[in-house]
Amino acid sequence: MEWISSTIDQIFIFFQYVWDFLTTGIYGLIKETMVILTKAALYSFIQMQIFALQVAYEAAQDIVGNIGVTQQIRQMYSGLPGEVLSGLSFFGIPQALNILFSAFSTRFVLRFVPFIGR
Repeated sequence: MEWISSTIDQIFIFFQYVWDFLTTGIYGLIKETMVILTKAALYSFIQMQIFALQVAYEAAQDIVGNIGVTQQIRQMYSGLPGEVLSGLSFFGIPQALNILFSAFSTRFVLRFVPFIGR
């Protein structure tokens, strides 16, 4: 008779485990699954943003190079007096202008990248 009571105890333990999982364990499972899915979505979004930025940067550099903006800027810059050129170079103005033109042209081209440019 003892084996019948131990079998019934094991059945009750099993059903109690199932009940505990359905009442509290399923919340933890769904929560962990959502956290993993959110991390995967964020990682994919960031990778897509980096890819789109690389594409936009290369396109912007080609467009600016083909239009001839850089040659015109260099020509105008070389026409300045020597004292002004040395002062601008001391403060890093040529590098700053280069960064600004690259950023503006990349931002403009990034608007035309599907699903990324807004």
